[in-house]
Amino acid sequence: MNLIVQVAANVVLYGFFLWQAYESLFVEHDYWFAFVVLFVLFVAVVTSLIPGIRAPRTSPGAYPFED
Repeated sequence: MNLIVQVAANVVLYGFFLWQAYESLFVEHDYWFAFVVLFVLFVAVVTSLIPGIRAPRTSPGAYPFED
């Protein structure tokens, strides 16, 4: 169930980004905002496709080796 919610949230978020890019490119002609939106969308897609970037789980701050 949690995976379905995450996928749906990503679809809505990416759809919103694409709508903002369309509005800023073709309706408002605000190319700087379109660049920023498309850059954020590009970074989000690259981050989601490369699993090594994301940490599988966080550590509570344990020191990895003895002194």
